[in-house]
Amino acid sequence: MIIFGSRGKAVAGQLVEGIECPSCGNNQFGTFGTLRYFHLFWIPVFPTSKVTGIECTHCKKTLVGKELPKKLSKQIKSTVFTKKNTLPMYSGLVVITFLVLFLAYDMKQDELKDAAYIEQPAINDLYIVNFTRIFNDTDPEYKYGVMRVKHLSSNQVELQVSTIAYNKTSGVQKDIRAEKALLDAY
Repeated sequence: MIIFGSRGKAVAGQLVEGIECPSCGNNQFGTFGTLRYFHLFWIPVFPTSKVTGIECTHCKKTLVGKELPKKLSKQIKSTVFTKKNTLPMYSGLVVITFLVLFLAYDMKQDELKDAAYIEQPAINDLYIVNFTRIFNDTDPEYKYGVMRVKHLSSNQVELQVSTIAYNKTSGVQKDIRAEKALLDAY
């Protein structure tokens, strides 16, 4: 499955006169542009290139990019690539920016909730801890466990340390969901 890459979009321009076709001698051309952009899940993120071209209305001879005089190419570029057809190529960038901002806000809210949870302990609150940061004789392979609030007094908190340890926090979370961590034997 391709989730990112580059695509192109043809942008129609207008009719111009005054240039002689090298094939048929006609002097009327239609202008166009090719707008290439980087996409993520087929949503345009940002443009990567803008190429202009002209096509003879009679014989369909096409001149693209460097085949055009620089002055003409610049003039066509300013008329073909307007804000109306260029700005949508940044829509993915806007979506990504909002997603990053939302994730940063959500992480900050989680930190505030965790801080409030730690500041106001209650009996049977469970805390997932890294035992190697608390105890010196802990097996470094199985370092995650639970501490449960057993008793509260005015200025002290009594914690009960679990006898079971895991190598990942997912094992501890599984026991908490199954309510095994609330048992005294745990």
